[in-house]
Amino acid sequence: MTFVSESIDIDVPVDVLFSLYAEPESLPSVLSIVKHVEVLGPDLIRWDVELVGQRRSIDAKVVVNEPGERLRWESVEGRASFAAEVRTEAITPASTRVTVDAEFDAGGIAERLGLAKPIAAAAIASELRNAKKSAEAQAAQ
Repeated sequence: MTFVSESIDIDVPVDVLFSLYAEPESLPSVLSIVKHVEVLGPDLIRWDVELVGQRRSIDAKVVVNEPGERLRWESVEGRASFAAEVRTEAITPASTRVTVDAEFDAGGIAERLGLAKPIAAAAIASELRNAKKSAEAQAAQ
């Protein structure tokens, strides 16, 4: 299993930012690696993701939902092994630190050679920079 964790500070209030991650339909607008999200049932979501040219469909269950603070999804058995967690922390009333943790089975040679972690860390850091630009632009309107 590969584990990565990345953080960024975003000049948007914590409640506004958390809601972007909490609403499944808004995930593709926040995370470009998420191509499509389908709600399958209460707390069950199918994510179509693309990372480093690989496209996967992952069924994930919301296992933690602490509004304004923490969301965690874990893959359902029989699908790709995956867990993701988003934590939000108010730094000031108008800014938030967002931390994304991801744990997954990258499989293949990249994981065996230790390449999966730096590739995934760079991808998540890039996603967070894009989310920062998008959220701050929306808040400025």
